[in-house]
Amino acid sequence: MMLTQVTAQNVRGDLLLLPLADSSGGYIVRNIDGLDPVKAVLASSSIAQVDGADFQHARRDIRNITMKIGIQPDWSVTDVGDLRKSLYAFFMPKSPVTMSFYLDDALFATTDAIVESCENSMFSADPEVDISLICYDPDFYDTALTTVSGSTVTDMTEQVITYAGSSDTGVVFKMTLPRNISDLMLYNTRPDGIINIFYAQGTFLSGDIIKIGSIEKDKYFRIVRAGLEYSVLYWMNRTSSWISLQEGDNRFRAVTSGTAISFTLEYTNKYGAL
Repeated sequence: MMLTQVTAQNVRGDLLLLPLADSSGGYIVRNIDGLDPVKAVLASSSIAQVDGADFQHARRDIRNITMKIGIQPDWSVTDVGDLRKSLYAFFMPKSPVTMSFYLDDALFATTDAIVESCENSMFSADPEVDISLICYDPDFYDTALTTVSGSTVTDMTEQVITYAGSSDTGVVFKMTLPRNISDLMLYNTRPDGIINIFYAQGTFLSGDIIKIGSIEKDKYFRIVRAGLEYSVLYWMNRTSSWISLQEGDNRFRAVTSGTAISFTLEYTNKYGAL
């Protein structure tokens, strides 16, 4: 697949279209950098008189997207100054902007950014603007939410969830109870062999809606009872881990006693690069 268009949306909801092979709108995208995987920051510790170091942790750094946009006006309609000012409406430094990327003319993913700089060559015979965007979340996000349906089991029966993203993602588990239950276990075996187990014990009543969210920076365990929503994190076993999906086939099951209860699992595909 090939990148064919980029769009920018400002906080007012205005949309700027930037086709990569069409300058009829007055702009031509000459280069975009920062769409590849961002560099990892590796933490380690060393011991005196011992060669090397022990790996401790890895995380990805922020993403820096840079764009070089040429200005090619239709002089009968507009001029370089007008087109430059139109860009400022989207890329004024410190402004938030949502960038969307189209592969083969189909919307693929979006990311939120803050404009770091917008520099232009005012006195050049070939005017262009250099734009730098900082994405504090290094991932690109699918615009569509994926929903998987399933039912609880009492044995080792698993369902396969094929995750298409290239970055791990959290999920939102929802289940409405037709009867009282006292415990719930969620298992997920990722393609890398890591097993996530979420285990909770509590007084779950018929009619309760169970909500478990494992999305990074927004993790929760709640129930909705009689129209009111409560946090019940204290029902979660302290040895539990939050469910996460990895690229490939994930083997998931929800376990509770009694007849099967329907549930939904929602997630958004995340991509570490385009």
